[in-house]
Amino acid sequence: MSPSPPPPPGPLAEAERLAAVSGAVRAGAADGGGDGLQRLVAMAARVLDVPVAMVSFITAEEEVIQAAVGLPEPWASLRTTPLSHSLCVQVVRGDGPVVLFDARQDPAYREHAAVLEMGAGAYAGYPLRHGEHVLGAFCAADFAPRSWSEDDLRLLEDLAAVVSTELTLRTTVQELEASRARLEDLTRRLHEQSRTDVLTGAANRRRVREVLADHVARLERHGGDLAMTLIDVDSFKRINDVAGHRTGDAVLTEIAARLQDTIRRPDLLARVGGDEFAVLLPDTDLAAAEHLARRLRHVVGDEPVAGWPVTVSTGTAVYDPDRGLEQLYADADAALYEAKGTRARDDDG
Repeated sequence: MSPSPPPPPGPLAEAERLAAVSGAVRAGAADGGGDGLQRLVAMAARVLDVPVAMVSFITAEEEVIQAAVGLPEPWASLRTTPLSHSLCVQVVRGDGPVVLFDARQDPAYREHAAVLEMGAGAYAGYPLRHGEHVLGAFCAADFAPRSWSEDDLRLLEDLAAVVSTELTLRTTVQELEASRARLEDLTRRLHEQSRTDVLTGAANRRRVREVLADHVARLERHGGDLAMTLIDVDSFKRINDVAGHRTGDAVLTEIAARLQDTIRRPDLLARVGGDEFAVLLPDTDLAAAEHLARRLRHVVGDEPVAGWPVTVSTGTAVYDPDRGLEQLYADADAALYEAKGTRARDDDG
């Protein structure tokens, strides 16, 4: 026999209410909000001439004391109270104010732990609301019986309304800030994705154009060197034709990983064609760039790639301000074409 389904959550455990409580706790402590609540409860205790006043929120398991004066130990230090010892939880459960003139004589409360262990005598608590939910209470308490006047209760009701409004505003601001942060993160990720090759994770042509423009602008101001190496996978079409595009994709992905592990941190690896990569090498002259190109050829060709023997050809050029940026790519492409021709002649020989 299957177990009985769990009972539906009570009002204290409603997910939406608990989320609002969590937001209210953060909002109450944000930007000095905790100090502001502390001043309000101190004012309430002073005006009402009671030893205890506090703002607290009710979770599914405990009462979280956000601000308080006169609360006895150990609860004053713990800043939490078990629900078994909380009178404020009755405000949440009842969705309205709770007013006790003499809790010790009230049949519903005289056995309550707040009365027996914490010594509560009189209590008045008004709900802190956020939308349709009651999150907690603004309350005042005395250790002796007390006759709460209409003015006393109206003051507590007004203070609860003020705190509710303030917390709602702060929560709304926090939600807007969180939404803005999520939007900024999404924008950043979309920006990165629009400049990243989906298959290999290398940069794409758009990113290459942007980085080239930045490097050239820096060279115009400060001088220096800039090199580019183009890398083409030899006989890649044969791999696709024999083993299929999935294997071809695996080869390209592994090649990109090997290249990325070989280049320096300032260098940029990009996939600029189906089986063609480019490496931008700032502060690198032709000799150093050609030395790196030899390393790149070896790091790919020395071991099988995704189970296949693979080689690459490279073509390297350096930026000449007098010839322009387009010529850099044209020179590297010409060097690559020559290298592939040499390899083809060697293979034929």
